[in-house]
Amino acid sequence: MSIRSFFVSATAVAALAGSTFANPLNLVPGNPDVASGFILVTYNASTHAFSATGYTQNIALPGGTQEPANLREFTLTATISNSGVASDGTLMVRTDHTSADSVGFSSASLVSFGFDITNKFEFVFSQAAGNLASAGTQIGTILVAPDLFSNGMPSFAADFSNDIGGGFGVGNADTFALVPAPASLALCGVAGLVAGRRRRA
Repeated sequence: MSIRSFFVSATAVAALAGSTFANPLNLVPGNPDVASGFILVTYNASTHAFSATGYTQNIALPGGTQEPANLREFTLTATISNSGVASDGTLMVRTDHTSADSVGFSSASLVSFGFDITNKFEFVFSQAAGNLASAGTQIGTILVAPDLFSNGMPSFAADFSNDIGGGFGVGNADTFALVPAPASLALCGVAGLVAGRRRRA
């Protein structure tokens, strides 16, 4: 393969990896990972307001250790159009890690959004502040709301909610420091290979 063809192929791979039409995001959880439950998921089709509120339950830390999160705040909001395109969002995840009711993950910067046929919503935020990741780290949230849609595929054409009463839902979520996707790792390999060819030339 010529160098020119090689670059064309690499560009095509990058375009596919970064496509805004890619659903789901296929996030890969990493540690630290905060598990949350009892999540109430609601969407207003008129205002495009999406919200998910629940309680943090436990934390998986690097090295395989775990600790309780002690039912602190999990809140995620987003503005999502009726066609399923998100324009902004916020995240707040609190735990008892290092101190009582402290901020673990927080953000007002939504990077990307996707959803899947298994009643799954995926979000990527940029960390603003918190004791579970440094500022600027990409934070993933995988939110699953079982039985929210009968066919499993989220639709934003109408209002929806998984409210079971008392302000509780049956959703669950994992929020974590993001592990680079396989496509991203492959692109890193491509870049390294190209650099190696240049040096040999």
